[in-house]
Order: sequence, then structure tokens, then C-alpha cells
Amino acid sequence: MMALANPAGFFPKVASDVEPEVSAVFGHVRVNPGDQQTAIREGRAAQQAARTVLALPDVQFDIVDASSSSERWGSLSASGKPTYVWQFRKSADGRSTPPPAYLLRHEIGHDLFVRYLVPSTRADQYGGDAPDWLDEMAAVAFEGEELRLVRRRAAVRYAQEKTLIPLQRFLTMTHPEMAAKSIPVSPDGTMRAFEAVSDETPKFYAMASAFYDFLVKRTGNPAIVAELAVAVRRGQPIERWLLTRTGHDKESDGIQALSADFLAWIATDQWYGGGSSQ
Repeated sequence: MMALANPAGFFPKVASDVEPEVSAVFGHVRVNPGDQQTAIREGRAAQQAARTVLALPDVQFDIVDASSSSERWGSLSASGKPTYVWQFRKSADGRSTPPPAYLLRHEIGHDLFVRYLVPSTRADQYGGDAPDWLDEMAAVAFEGEELRLVRRRAAVRYAQEKTLIPLQRFLTMTHPEMAAKSIPVSPDGTMRAFEAVSDETPKFYAMASAFYDFLVKRTGNPAIVAELAVAVRRGQPIERWLLTRTGHDKESDGIQALSADFLAWIATDQWYGGGSSQ
């Protein structure tokens, strides 16, 4: 989940007429006419990311406005499609400010990953049964290029300052906000967006974004998240899988070699400005 002040689940319902429903390539949109273009843009981007990142060829879902719906985030429509309830505008009383619309695809990425690739069998965890870093990697990979650029610049800065989370720790750590117990968990176990309290949270997101880019470059597969999900479902040791997939499995200290490779890549790759913080 993204660190937000507003939940991606139960948005406050405000008085409103039922919004008109329009068809989209990914399903249906039921929002204020002034927000239809935004909802369709974000939905199309999420559907394309589902193909590219999660190897889900034709995922379908609906997007509805929280102000005119009592549906819950991720609930199933009559046709069996997940419904994503999003607050596009301030509530009528002005107390609730909507999250940026571009974060909608991030939250859809979380849900699709858990729904179709690595489901959750416990309520007391961040997302599904995958490691927290993989769950977050799936979501940040759904983000648009503008936000991904912010992540990349942050990763370069942290690497230059030597404050980037060490890879070995990153691969085993609990999400910083989950560790800080700042993420509210609903009775049904679904997560809510949250107000970040941990100083490590921005670094965790930057690391998830950078490690995704690194794995894509090393493997040539933008759907590496889907590959990792298969390994998780099969119960394979993820560190060993990563070492094998990146060619570091023959080295005596493979995880340290992988970490050094990753840091050297951040310092030189063109996506990261060749190590520039510009």
C-alpha cells in the first residue's frame, strides 16, 4: 500500500446521485462525468501493467466513485470482476481530501498481485503470503513514469549517501510501517492506506522500485514479478532463486556479490542517470 492519509478501502460516503456507468477496455467506470477521463486513464494503465508486470493477459475490473457507492475496495461485481472504489474529489463536508489519482494504479497493482498471484492466508500481514518487498515491488511497477522517476532519483540519492537499505536486509524485512504498527488492519484482514511514520518507508519504496528495474535489466523479463510469484507459490527459497536467476549462484558469498552488482548498476545505469542525482 502507499503511505497516504486516506484509505484505499472505506472512503467516506457523501450524498450524491448515482453516477453514470460507461464502458472501458478494462471493464466499467462509474464516477462523476468530470472524473471519467482520469478513471479511464488510470484503469487502462493498470490493465497494461497487469499484462507487462504480472503476466495477466486480460484482467477485467470496475472503477467506481466512493462518493456515490457503498461498495468496498476489491469487492466483486455481479459479473465477478473486482471493484475498485476510489475517492476522486473532496467530500461534501470538506473533511476528506482525495489521494492523488495516479496512486490508483499502485493500489490496483497490490490487489491484483494478491488476488491472482500470491493470495493471503493470514490477516496479520502486509499483503499476501509473498515477502513484503515483493508485494511492494508489484505495486511500484504499476506506477507511471513520472512517479517512477522520483523513485529512481531517490534510490540514487540514498545510494550516494550510503543510506539505501542493504539488499540482504531488504529481502527479509517486514514492511517498515507494518513493523511500526502504523497500518490499520480491518476485521476481514484487508489493508488500508496509511500515514507513514517510519523514516525507512521512503527508502523501502525506492529500493523496491530500483530492485525491480535491476531484475528486469538482468533477466530481460519485465514480468519478473510473475516469475517470483511462481517461486513463492512453489515454496522455493527466494534468495537462492534470485542468485540463480541473476547468475550469482556459483559464488561463495552470492548475496554479497548480488548486492555489489546491484549497487554498481545503480551507479552506472542510464535509467539512474549514470549515478547522477539530477
